[in-house]
Amino acid sequence: MRADNVSMQGGGYYNENSNLQGLAIEKSLDLISYSEHESLSITLADYGCSEGKNSVRLFSKYLARLPPVSSATLVFNDTPSNDFSSLTSTINQNWDGLSQNGKLSIHPLLSPRSYFEQIVPDGFVDAGFNFTALHWLRMMPDASSTPSTLSAAAHDDFIAFLSVRHREFRPKGTLTLCIPSHGDISVQPVVKCFETAIRILYDKYQVDPSIAWRLPMHFRTSDEIQASIAAVESKWRLKNHQTVPLMHTSWSPEVVEAHSEEDKMAARKRYAHGVAGFGLAACSQFFIDDLKSQSQAEASSGEDNIRTKDEFMKNFKSTFEEQFLKDHCLDKVGFTYTLLELERV
Repeated sequence: MRADNVSMQGGGYYNENSNLQGLAIEKSLDLISYSEHESLSITLADYGCSEGKNSVRLFSKYLARLPPVSSATLVFNDTPSNDFSSLTSTINQNWDGLSQNGKLSIHPLLSPRSYFEQIVPDGFVDAGFNFTALHWLRMMPDASSTPSTLSAAAHDDFIAFLSVRHREFRPKGTLTLCIPSHGDISVQPVVKCFETAIRILYDKYQVDPSIAWRLPMHFRTSDEIQASIAAVESKWRLKNHQTVPLMHTSWSPEVVEAHSEEDKMAARKRYAHGVAGFGLAACSQFFIDDLKSQSQAEASSGEDNIRTKDEFMKNFKSTFEEQFLKDHCLDKVGFTYTLLELERV
């Protein structure tokens, strides 16, 4: 089953719960190079923009560091199921930041397509970005999936992504990728907590707990990434390769040691709450889809489905937080990012 039409949770939820992804952008922009851009106009593309909060941050800060340009075309890309209504609101609310307070003319474009397909014309993009998205696979793993088959699928996906970007980019165009990868800081505690929470709620909602371990994600090793880059060396030149480990922004030292037990527990509750929002913003749709299939089998009305979904999400989140606080509050939740800067050959 294809997974590349699934989107992050909309309605402002992803914007509110994607601070870690925003931090990755901030760190990456401090590490990448900014080449001289000779034209007065530039085209930037964010592949996997969701509701746009972090895309706006990315574009605004990137444009501020460039030599002066008079106009910028900004491509916001995500899957067709993305909340584009929320995205357009985010763009409009941040127009001043994007336009550098009116110093340049900006032209936003929305592209509702999977980024494994071509989403803009040939030779269109000067600089493109993909932050916290390439760990998602095109296809849902099934019961027969193994680490080796997932690795092979991730390799094929990466090649497909880079090959289609090669057509879209102008020569010497730059592609910045910030990829959640294999490392000590990870989301494994989140996946474990997903499964535990769903098992606890199973009698009420009949959502399959095994979905937690079949989420279409693969966290590549450094060797896997290098192998994929080597396979497209005729299309892309590697300019920069760094590892950027980042803990979730809700973590604080008080989670481990504080002046009082009360302060420690408060810090742990903030951590659990932040991680729950982070995890559900990215993955809730997979569980909701299984909940929908149960409702359809029971021929529930649309109004009942909405009520059940809202109730399920509320209970899922509170159960997740309880279990995280109980079993995982000392675990390192976040991403070990691989930052890549590529130049189109």
